[in-house]
Parts: sequence; C-alpha cells; structure tokens
Amino acid sequence: FTKTHPAVPGIFWAAVSVVCWGTLFPAVSFLVTRGNVDCYSMAQLRFLMAGVVMLLVFAVANRKLPWAEIRGKDWFHLIFQSIFAAGMSVFLFYGQSLGIPVVNASLLEAEAPLMIFVLGLFILRNPTSALQTTGLCAGFAGSMLVLKVISAKGLTISSVSFGDAMVFAGAFCWALYTVLAHRTIKRIGGLLYTSWSVLFAGLWILLFQLAAGFPVHIPALLPDILCTAYLGLIPTALAFFSWNNAQRYISTGLLAVSGYFTPMLTALLGWLFFAQTITLCQIGGMVLVVGSALIEPEISALIRELFRKK
Repeated sequence: FTKTHPAVPGIFWAAVSVVCWGTLFPAVSFLVTRGNVDCYSMAQLRFLMAGVVMLLVFAVANRKLPWAEIRGKDWFHLIFQSIFAAGMSVFLFYGQSLGIPVVNASLLEAEAPLMIFVLGLFILRNPTSALQTTGLCAGFAGSMLVLKVISAKGLTISSVSFGDAMVFAGAFCWALYTVLAHRTIKRIGGLLYTSWSVLFAGLWILLFQLAAGFPVHIPALLPDILCTAYLGLIPTALAFFSWNNAQRYISTGLLAVSGYFTPMLTALLGWLFFAQTITLCQIGGMVLVVGSALIEPEISALIRELFRKK
C-alpha cells in the first residue's frame, strides 16, 4: 500500500511532528513560569541540544562523519536557512516581551501554514487547485476558532501593535524555513538537514543574546534540566526532523494543512491534563481543521484508493 501511495510515509512523519509540537507550549509554560530560564536561553539550548544529538545519531547510524556528505553550496543553504528557524523564536519571544496578549501570540500557529502554502506556490511553483485552496482557508478559519482568536462573541483581538508585527514576522520566518528547505532536503536528506540547521539556529540565537546584552541562563535545578532536555529531544529534535523529513514524500501544501492540527492537539492536551475548557466554537474549529485535511488532494486520493482496495 505504501508503494502505491508514496505519500503515506510523509503523512506519518507530519503526524509525528504535530504530536511532538502539541506538547511544546505546555512544556515551555512549565519552564518559563518557574522563572529560572528565560525564553531566549530556552530556545537556544533546545536548538543546540537537538542539533548535537541528531548529528551523533547520524554519525552512529550511517558510520559517516556528518559533514562528509555536504557540498559547499549546501553549507551556504544550511547556514542561511537556519537564520529563519532562529528568527521564528526570536521574533515570537520579542513580540511577547512587548506585552501582547497570549491570543495575539498564538496567531503564529494560524498564520504560518497559510504562508507556507502561498510561498510554496511562488518559490517552489507547486501546482494547486480550487479545492486545495478552499481546504487551506477552512483550516485557517478552524485554527482561528481553536485558538480562540474568534469566539461566539466575535474577534477577540481588540488591537494590533508592533508586537503583533513581530509575531507575524516569526510566522513568516517559519514559512520561509520550511519552503526554502525543500530542495536542500531532497539533496541531503531530512536528518542531516535538520541536524545542522537547528544547530546553526541555536548559534544564531546565542549570538543574538550576546549582541543584545541579554543574559544566558543555564538550568541548574533538576526539574528545569529535565524539562529543557525534553524540549530539546521531543518538540525540537524529533519534531523538526519529522517535519523536514515529511517533505521528501509530500507537498508543502499538505504539510501546511498538517500544521493546523498542532493548535488542535494543544487544546486537547490542555483539556486533558490542565482542566482547560473546550468551547463549542473550538469544537467547530476542530471539525473545520479535520475537514480541510480530508479534502486535501493527496489525502482524498489516498482515502479513495483505500476504499477501492476494500
């Protein structure tokens, strides 16, 4: 079945990334509320840790040095494209530091998938259809409901500020990182690309901290160390690898749709573990997100073939 549908591995890896990123915000909230590690140090440490771990995994699994397979041109792409992975975190955290509401900051999760789709059309020349575009728009609307940007009372964002522009810039950086990575991943593979790009992203954030005069906090207490290790291994190493590796099998359009499932999973985890309520509007948003995936051409073709075989 997977031979008939090469998209199956890509859908699997996209699903893994969604599950991993669904745990990101609860873990970040736990670490930041303890007050021992600032957001920039947390982002820098998780990227550096993820990069080192994945490079070691590559070296052991392939019995090759992780730099032996990379050409000069790809080094440039890795270093340049990692700026956008770092920029996503820097812009988001800077926007939050300006005091914007949580709901405004959460817009990144709704904006980024739509940007990935649009940039894929212009940069990668991805083909599209009216049905796929409708699905992306439905997913965007659904995620706005899930994130409570839109509720039964209407739009919950009362004003737009410079902090919101920073969040928008963070979403744009994430979209650029995803789309620009596509051709490089095809050449060198998902693991090698992710390893080096997140390592360089961590170094970029460290340089930003030092240049801006921000202190670098290293976790010293066991709960902080364990949470930082979790952030580095699961919502960074495994999540970024899964997201990037999925591009070897599926289009950036389908990958963008999968991004709408992250806020949905985050809301469900909040309800399950933190007793957060889920409103009817959020449930309606979840239905829209699931529907946007089902009408995506690659998914709908897969479903049709599955029923034919039965």
